[in-house]
Amino acid sequence: MAIIPTDLLDRIRALERQVRELMFSANATPALNSIADGEVVIGEHGRLRVRTAGDQDLLYLGRVAPDRDEETSQQGLVVRRDDGSLALTVWTGAPDPQAVQPVRILDRRGNVVLADDTVRGGLARPYLPFALPAPVDPARWESTGATAWTTLRRGPGLVQHPRLHCEIAVAGAPGEVRLLVDGVQLGPVGGPGAGLVLTERVGVEYGATVTFEIQARVTTAGTTIRCYPLTLYGLES
Repeated sequence: MAIIPTDLLDRIRALERQVRELMFSANATPALNSIADGEVVIGEHGRLRVRTAGDQDLLYLGRVAPDRDEETSQQGLVVRRDDGSLALTVWTGAPDPQAVQPVRILDRRGNVVLADDTVRGGLARPYLPFALPAPVDPARWESTGATAWTTLRRGPGLVQHPRLHCEIAVAGAPGEVRLLVDGVQLGPVGGPGAGLVLTERVGVEYGATVTFEIQARVTTAGTTIRCYPLTLYGLES
């Protein structure tokens, strides 16, 4: 029988011990499901994708479809409810190199209930009504016989949209009705019958407080024109 050197047996035993230690260490390593410090980086064209127990997409973070062009991917955020309906998006369905991604919150039917304006900034939806201007002289109640512009209603408003939509009903003798924003006429004038309907850019910064005025005048002395504001609210670009 061959004689095995003692030092070789010792080396084999040492190797066996090291293998057992490595196996124990591997089995004892906790699952990598938490990060106590540091960060997770998803670069290039990668994305984080979360799916429901029913194998439905719940969240995309990173690359989203469609791409901006053949060489540039679109990076964004898409969150769905567990029934598959969109809930929150930072994404555009028709991107190009200049396209701005709107931030949108949607209801279960797909209606956009909250969105920012991608052209001028500020709020796009919902459409928030402005408080209607109040009569300056209650005794006249939205009527005047003056041939010069006369303010019938005045009131403050907080601008949250780039554009303003206004409708004013007008009746009585021939004349004109107009809307002023901080003393400057906005859009065209209106008259009896068709009234005044306008949708115009306000031209002030988001969040600015302005004064709305409704003015009227007749074209023939001794007659009376009457007006009543129907709606006043902001719109997206």
